[in-house]
Amino acid sequence: MKYNSLLTLAILALLSLTSQAGTSHNSLEKCAKIEDNLVRLACFDDLAQQVEVSAPVNIVTKSSHKVATAKVKTITAPTTKKAENFGAEHLKAAEVAEEDLQIVFTIEQLSKVHYGKWLFTFTNGQQWKQADSEYLKLKVGDSVMLTKGFLNAVYLKKNEPDSNKKIRVKRLK
Repeated sequence: MKYNSLLTLAILALLSLTSQAGTSHNSLEKCAKIEDNLVRLACFDDLAQQVEVSAPVNIVTKSSHKVATAKVKTITAPTTKKAENFGAEHLKAAEVAEEDLQIVFTIEQLSKVHYGKWLFTFTNGQQWKQADSEYLKLKVGDSVMLTKGFLNAVYLKKNEPDSNKKIRVKRLK
C-alpha cells in the first residue's frame, strides 16, 4: 500500500514538472517571436522574474515598456592600490575587494621563457608569467585585460571587443 502511494505521488510530481516546463517553453517561444527589441527584452525579463524568485530584478517603466537595469563595473584605468594588489593573494595578504574582478594593463616588456611561455612586465612594474601552455599572440604596447576566475585563477586576454582567446597567468611580483 505504501509503495503504491509513493509511486502515485512521484508520478504526480513529475507530471507537474513537465507541465511547468511546457508552459515556460511556450512562453519562451512567444517572447522570441516579438519583433520590438524593448518589448522582447521585457517579456524575457518577466519570464526570468517568474522562474528566479530568489534574485530580485530592478525594473523601470518607460513609456509602457519594462526595462531591466543592471550595474556593470568595468575598470579602464586602474588606481594605484587596486593595481598593486590585483592577483597578489599568494604573494602577501593582499587587500583585494570582491568587486575588482578585472583590470586593464599595458605591456611594457615581453619575453619568452622555458617551454615557450610568456613573461610579462606591465607599465606599473608588475611581473606576470604564463601558467598554461595556450598560444596567444602578443606584442609590447598591447593593452591586455586580466580577469579573475575560479579558485583565484587569473586569465589574460587582449583588451579588444572581439578577443575571446585567453591564457592563465600568475603574478610574480
